Amino acid sequence: MRPKLLAAMLCATLLGCASQSVKPTSNARRTEAVASMRAAEGAGAARIPEAARHLEFARQQVNHGEQLLMDDDAEGAELSFMQADADADLALALARALPMEQQAKRTTQQAEALRRGLQ
Repeated sequence: MRPKLLAAMLCATLLGCASQSVKPTSNARRTEAVASMRAAEGAGAARIPEAARHLEFARQQVNHGEQLLMDDDAEGAELSFMQADADADLALALARALPMEQQAKRTTQQAEALRRGLQ
């Protein structure tokens, strides 16, 4: 009788564990946000006003998320870290876009100069 009872308890335990949803922890979200911030900083976001603003928003959201974690609000912290990640990604995109935009303007000016020279 005992082996059957033990097997039933083991099955119930395994079933209970398997039915739990697996969610990333707030710490993992924080790590992603900080990594995105570092990537934006590495791309020069701090030197571009619009990108720097979003980078600062990301820093504020990370700080807010850390405060929420200390207050045992894991769900709020996760949302804050997700917002920080999005702001840092936007800062990175803006930091990468500006040099490309400047290069496009230079290329257009060179093409115009060549066109005028051929006429």
